[in-house]
Amino acid sequence: MKLSIIGMSGSGKSYWSKKLQEEKGFKRFCCDDIIEQKLSHELKKFGYSGLHDVGKWMGQPFDPQYVKRSKKYLYFENKATYEIFRAIKHQKNIVIDTTGSVIYMENSILQKLSKLTQIIYLDTPVTVQQEMYRLYLKDPKPVIWGKSFYKVNGESNIESLSRCYPKLLAFRSKRYENITNIRFDYTFSHSQNFSVDEFMEVIKK
Repeated sequence: MKLSIIGMSGSGKSYWSKKLQEEKGFKRFCCDDIIEQKLSHELKKFGYSGLHDVGKWMGQPFDPQYVKRSKKYLYFENKATYEIFRAIKHQKNIVIDTTGSVIYMENSILQKLSKLTQIIYLDTPVTVQQEMYRLYLKDPKPVIWGKSFYKVNGESNIESLSRCYPKLLAFRSKRYENITNIRFDYTFSHSQNFSVDEFMEVIKK
């Protein structure tokens, strides 16, 4: 069984991919870790390390360095995914812990991801999006905004960010749905009583 888990940052991708690794013996590939490794030389220039520092390095969409660095991030995400494709060719039980920006990758890569793996979408309802935004401001992770961010006259940077964040999530939700094989409801997958065995049962159906 070959799985890819997609969804917003904080939707539970890493949690469930690690559960599959620890309890079911799946080989786990974490795209964030691979991208961070590929960026390590550049991150060291600024005294950065770790995923959260990748967010600092990239910055917010209104920062002057953002456009250039977000393109570099996507370049390495594409490259990392190609490497994973080669690595899983002869393996059986694998799970790919994707980034939230997976939908911005080249169409050929998304098509191959759909061909090689079952894509599991961990949905995030509107009711929890405000909390996601609060956590994002408190501890920013690398986010590809695409065309979802734009400023309106008279707005501060934070006001623009706050207005555009729901638009970003709505855009991503539609794109995730387009490549999804199995969708998990947020309250279902985040229930304390929901086990990895039940997770697997849903997938097998």
